[in-house]
Amino acid sequence: MRTLTLADLPTGHVCTFAHWQYTHYTDTPLFHTHDHHELFWVEDGEGIEWINGEKRALGAGLLVLVRAEDTHSFTAARAGAVVRFVNFAFPRQMWRELRERHFGRRAVYFSERDHRRREWRLDPADLERLRAMARDLASGARDALSAESFLAGVVALLANHENRRAAGRLPDWLAGSLARIQEPRHFAGGTPEFARLAGCTPEHLARAVRKHLGRTPTDIVNDARLAYAAQQLCTTERPILDIVADCGLENLGHFYKLFRARFGASPERYRRHAYLPVNRRMS
Repeated sequence: MRTLTLADLPTGHVCTFAHWQYTHYTDTPLFHTHDHHELFWVEDGEGIEWINGEKRALGAGLLVLVRAEDTHSFTAARAGAVVRFVNFAFPRQMWRELRERHFGRRAVYFSERDHRRREWRLDPADLERLRAMARDLASGARDALSAESFLAGVVALLANHENRRAAGRLPDWLAGSLARIQEPRHFAGGTPEFARLAGCTPEHLARAVRKHLGRTPTDIVNDARLAYAAQQLCTTERPILDIVADCGLENLGHFYKLFRARFGASPERYRRHAYLPVNRRMS
């Protein structure tokens, strides 16, 4: 079994940051362990993480923390499938110092031994925030300040995510439909599909979304569409017209207006400047 190490990084580098993709499926993957911690989040596709003797399904929006002691590997979910994700690896000491400052001796996040307690399904807003925090790393920064800032930001994001979940302010039917409307096959259907997933009338959905979130169903659907479009622009070379079609929008001008209002740039400019080219890895 291989042990991955950060020992051979270039001078001044304390971490790694890369985009990966897996297109091959096998029942007998090659496992590895590490001398460092890492985290990854899934941008798109379907895959499997084989970790500590178990199989974990990987799908878009999943954020996973990996301890140095974990033994794992990745494959696509099945023959013909592909999974793409972003990985950040950093020294264990960096986490120890961060934990001591903010959590004392509590066994949280990377200190959790059970890998099942180290995964989160993020909504599009949190994924967008994650990508924004990673901009310096994506542009080539690998110094201690950039790495520590990103790690602290991720931990803060997770802490706030848990606080919102613990508050339990959303009815189960609304929370469930909010999660499902983030998927392309659903948000392409617009607000009528949102109401169908919620199992209520459009009017009842609108009242509930306004009450609990202070927004409209159209806002929620468009947020999901734009988060998907931004992800596709960052990680693929697909034509913009195809991405717009996936979103369920027939008016290209309306899409451009929504996109500029959200990201302050046209889709073409966003694609040029959001990320460096994706590293591709076949397994």
